[in-house]
Amino acid sequence: MTASLAQAAGPAIREIEPGDLPLIAQMHARCFADGRGGAVWSETEIAKILDLPLTFGLLAWAPDDGAAGNGPLPLGFALCRCAADEGEILSLGVVDRARRGGVGRALVDAALARGARGGARRFYLEVAEDNLAARKLYGAAGFILSGRRPNYYRRPAGPATALVFARELLSGD
Repeated sequence: MTASLAQAAGPAIREIEPGDLPLIAQMHARCFADGRGGAVWSETEIAKILDLPLTFGLLAWAPDDGAAGNGPLPLGFALCRCAADEGEILSLGVVDRARRGGVGRALVDAALARGARGGARRFYLEVAEDNLAARKLYGAAGFILSGRRPNYYRRPAGPATALVFARELLSGD
């Protein structure tokens, strides 16, 4: 097992491994089944993304406290890519039971740190205009609105606008 990237007061975070792909696909389906963040990605699609150069994935989990005996509990994931001095969070999801508990922020911080180590100086992401919880998370993490993509997300109820956010990375990120 890969060493954790972050394990302070929040969840443990480590890089996604090949054996994690079914779990990541299941979490992606649960997090985006309503179409708020676009299409749900299959295990094969996620594997193809992570096989691309300069892409990486992060898995947040809570270690088993021994009481339940169920082992580590998956909490969320982030799929990212970097090119030259820019990075992008392609998808970030947190399971229902862990929302509003700092998991999303821990994943964003870990993604930015991982990207900065790889040379990224700026990070981007897209979020549906009506996803207020995600917009609040990204704003708190220092992302600033930098553009709009009308009709970007295709949903059963009709297309939705994507907001593009950017954040400059500091040397300490």
